[in-house]
Amino acid sequence: MNRENRIETKIPVMTLILVLINVAVYLYVEFSGSSYDTEYMIQMGAVYDPLVLQDHELFRLITHFFLHFGFDHLFNNMISLLILGYSLEQVTGKVRFLILYFLSGILAGVASIVYNIYVGQETVSCGASGAIYGLMGALLVLLIVGNRGRLSSEVPRYLLYIGISIYSGMQDPTIDNAAHVGGFVAGVLICLVMTRFIRMEVTYES
Repeated sequence: MNRENRIETKIPVMTLILVLINVAVYLYVEFSGSSYDTEYMIQMGAVYDPLVLQDHELFRLITHFFLHFGFDHLFNNMISLLILGYSLEQVTGKVRFLILYFLSGILAGVASIVYNIYVGQETVSCGASGAIYGLMGALLVLLIVGNRGRLSSEVPRYLLYIGISIYSGMQDPTIDNAAHVGGFVAGVLICLVMTRFIRMEVTYES
């Protein structure tokens, strides 16, 4: 019985639900239109700066991270979500994992809009990568906090991986790198709040 309970706790339920929702939304978009059609993606809830700022369609800050431009975009994000979710959900718990994911995704959207205002451009943005970068930021915090403040041997390699990911995004003008950076910073700060002020118990073993 105890063995069954241990096995059950290893299943990242919320992560799997998020993946299924993303896949279902993608299939709906493809069957009803096209995920490569920018105008249609705006109709479906992608972030388009004027609609958020002028028409106050704030719901787009949530709907945008359940939409993806094409199968490759979806596939890459869902693989990352599965890997990070498996690592994080057991440590944070289901509710805090969802809070971390949603807040990171929302703040990634906000960061994208702020950056676009700063550079004077209007873009259509969607994808779960901002929320996923939030999970990456949270994992970095847990690699430190979960080892009682000692730097895990995984931290330098993980920082290198994050740096390469962000650098790669900067080389592709079609990637919303502001959302990635914003999501990552949000994930770090949210996880710090969870571990320090809410006093979430963490014993993350890298």
